[in-house]
Amino acid sequence: MNTTAVARTPTLSAGEKQGLTFPALFAAAVSASRSSVAVTDGDRSWTWARWQSDAAAVAKGLQDRGVKPGDLVAARLPNGWEFLTLHVALAQLGAVLMPLHLALGQAEVDALLGLARPVAVVDREEWARIRAEGEGGAPRPVAVTPSMPFVALPSSGTTSTRPKICLHSHDGLLSNASALASTSPLHGSDVVVSASPFSHLFGLHSVHLSLLGRAVVALLPSWDADDFLALAEKASVTALCAVPAQLHDVLSRLGGRSLPALRTVRTSGAPVPARLVEDLRAAVNASVLVTWGMSEIGAGTSTRPDDPDEAASSTVGHPLPGAEVRVRNGELQFRSATTFLGYLADPDLTRACFTDDGWLRTGDLARIDDDGRVEHRGRTGDLINVGGRKVVAREIEDLLAHVGHVAVVGMPDDRLGEYPCLVTDEPRLTLDDAVTTLREAGVADYKLPLELVTVDAMPLTPSGKIRRGKLVELATSRTGTRGQRAATADLLRVVRECASRLLGSTALIDPDRTFRDYGFDSASSVRFRNELAAATGLSLSSGAVFDHPTPAALARHLTAAAAHTPPAGFEQLYRLLCKKDPRAAADLIRAASVSRPVFTAGDPVAGQVIPLASGSGPVVVVCFSSMLPMTTPTKFTEFARAFDGVADVHGVAHPGFAEGQPVPADADALIAAHVAALTPVVGNRPAVLCGYSSGGWIAHLVAERLTSDPPVDLRGVVLLDASWPSPDFIRDKASAALAGSVEREEALGIDEVGLTRLTATGAYLRLLDGWTPCPLEVPVLHVGAETAGATWELPHEAATASGDHLTMLPAAGHVVATWLRRLAGGDAPCSR
Repeated sequence: MNTTAVARTPTLSAGEKQGLTFPALFAAAVSASRSSVAVTDGDRSWTWARWQSDAAAVAKGLQDRGVKPGDLVAARLPNGWEFLTLHVALAQLGAVLMPLHLALGQAEVDALLGLARPVAVVDREEWARIRAEGEGGAPRPVAVTPSMPFVALPSSGTTSTRPKICLHSHDGLLSNASALASTSPLHGSDVVVSASPFSHLFGLHSVHLSLLGRAVVALLPSWDADDFLALAEKASVTALCAVPAQLHDVLSRLGGRSLPALRTVRTSGAPVPARLVEDLRAAVNASVLVTWGMSEIGAGTSTRPDDPDEAASSTVGHPLPGAEVRVRNGELQFRSATTFLGYLADPDLTRACFTDDGWLRTGDLARIDDDGRVEHRGRTGDLINVGGRKVVAREIEDLLAHVGHVAVVGMPDDRLGEYPCLVTDEPRLTLDDAVTTLREAGVADYKLPLELVTVDAMPLTPSGKIRRGKLVELATSRTGTRGQRAATADLLRVVRECASRLLGSTALIDPDRTFRDYGFDSASSVRFRNELAAATGLSLSSGAVFDHPTPAALARHLTAAAAHTPPAGFEQLYRLLCKKDPRAAADLIRAASVSRPVFTAGDPVAGQVIPLASGSGPVVVVCFSSMLPMTTPTKFTEFARAFDGVADVHGVAHPGFAEGQPVPADADALIAAHVAALTPVVGNRPAVLCGYSSGGWIAHLVAERLTSDPPVDLRGVVLLDASWPSPDFIRDKASAALAGSVEREEALGIDEVGLTRLTATGAYLRLLDGWTPCPLEVPVLHVGAETAGATWELPHEAATASGDHLTMLPAAGHVVATWLRRLAGGDAPCSR
């Protein structure tokens, strides 16, 4: 059944739009409590009247600089007086606030500013100048209406490289805060502190909740658990808004303190383990309220103070008054009158995020229990497919949350598809300890993590969510080069020792008995592979125990592999060359790729095919990513969203990039492998091949074969910012692309991608040496990036997608979807 459940809370006045504006709410609060304390940092206090006068000075300074109703102003400010006064000032001018996380890197800030195009960017120094310019004056009155844009919030939930900026109206965002306040209202006697930045909607909501209840805002400029505890004691904090990671920090620093004034803890922004809720209640004797929400909706669901204890320990509560939730195919969908206005400057993406009947697709997994409460089960991207059986990462993470920061991610595997990998920043945690804990909790064997990767720090968003995309890259880099290579003579002993250790035996296994005799299955073979790779420094597939069934046979295989594996330090040399001489770095991995085992056109190795979107349209879209070392079909996830309900979209992985896979011997072998992969998915339906960057070369290469010898009904080719592949370009520009890839990886904390991926890229560069595309007999669309887009020389139809080369894919999806509709109608030209 498609719809598993629908839950709603009876419509109350607080749940619908109430005709609210921020200036009107603020003026009412000032009128009622003019001389009362409105804001404190524990040492200093500001009254409502002072808040009003400083906000007026800032508004006057901004207005004198030309800021008008509807103008967008970006703010890079901590949780402080400057932010609060700027927030009021912009609202009074009818302008729009776009808060920027202080944790964002410059590239991320530049991308947001490039999309939003604010009239000003305000930091502390600029705020001081603006306030001084407006000192003693008052702005000209502006008529602010409830439907006017109010706040533009970058979405923290997106996995896209292209920013999404959620635009909210006064009435929508404030009515949403009012609905949340109705479940647990604040009062004038309350003192509220947000540990989350005001640049995140959870933190900004704390300001709006305080305003609605005329409570005191306590300022914590940046997160530090000791600073919070000091502020809580000085200001007698009664309500805390914090993400789970921050609450873990508080518990670890309490040291016997009870915080007697604290009566409410509201948490959101990341999964909330049941153990954390229980520990908090015991330590501080406060109600723990769990809220679920998104930048697109504000708060969506919440537990309440009168809920039974287990509600906050296992659910995110009921939908807020006036809101509805439902679950379709496991995904949580949401509907409310207070939902955002849409994504700034992206109407196509806005339309795509809603169903035909007006429900927001959240991308979250959930279940609705018999009482109408929502059990949150993570993101749709957090499902790990282990040989066809699904593992929900959140289930495992909750059971191990007491040990510290942990996450479970899917690691690609040529036998299982994926397997669960546990990632932690707790160096004392071992895989055996984790598996023992999970087995004692009754977890099924196929859900058990088969590998543990320890990182220096978990990559988190400013809202406290784990950056899973970066975490997978980080985990992959840590497993790419697993250890120092064992001497060839020792390999049989190492194989026997690793196997015996995995079996819990002190005696070495027989070198001539099969691994199956000892009970090895798919899961244990993966764990064995990981341990053996760590011990030898060699790469091998998870099916090695089946392909080489005895320890002696496996040792002989490893001996042969060792002779063709680049030496330790190879990747470090490559990375250094990328910075000094990119062309030499490209030549290095070209040369190293010669040692890789190969497959031919007569015995192709089909790449993994990943479904990305589904729809009833007649055409199947098959996507090829670039040839860079970190290439993956999931690059097209945001691109494919434009095709939901329109067409089936699949991503095909390039063979040779996965551990244990050979590389194509030549272009014919690569073509044969991709044809073998896409033919079963396409079947008798017409297909369009789509390639991004250097993946466009591969799409064109495969299309050349399909038009001359068609096992597939090819209807078109789409090249996404693919440059014309002249020999000089492949030699020079591709080298620069490798250097840029290394720079981006290191910015993300990735210092290794592994020899398999590096040498695969080298092999692909080699096989394209001297290749020049031929004209195709099917329509060709080239979609260039708006900023410095690439060009193509053969006949094609040209289009442009907003963004640069790295950020264009989401917008390109809508361009291509439109082109496909025209193609189906027979009017897509093929001209330059």
